[in-house]
Amino acid sequence: MGVFQQFLDDKQISPAVLLRRSRQLEAQSAEDRVLKRKRSAHRREKEGQQKPYAEKGLDKPRSGRGLSEQQLAAAREDRPVSPRVRSKLVRAVNALLTKGGGAPVDAKALFGEVAARVGPTTKKAAS
Repeated sequence: MGVFQQFLDDKQISPAVLLRRSRQLEAQSAEDRVLKRKRSAHRREKEGQQKPYAEKGLDKPRSGRGLSEQQLAAAREDRPVSPRVRSKLVRAVNALLTKGGGAPVDAKALFGEVAARVGPTTKKAAS
């Protein structure tokens, strides 16, 4: 049994509840769609391309994708998962813990010494 699975058992969090909460947290709202549209318009502006999104108050929209069963199964078996999946897991677990009156936890407490999965980079050298 993995560290993450042990944590879920200790806190009595079922995988189905965790998946459902993640789906709710990551769901896109009307505000997220507006943010996407504004960020897209910001990228098209000539003078806006040099300024960061934060300067215009454009936060990152939610992804719209919650955790999948495969991602949760991999985390429960202590297989490496990507940093994005780890952050979704931490958000969902913290939402459930704070709802129950518990204190939020960090990724180190959830995953222990299991490293994040590192894939190939897509950055190419500037020519």
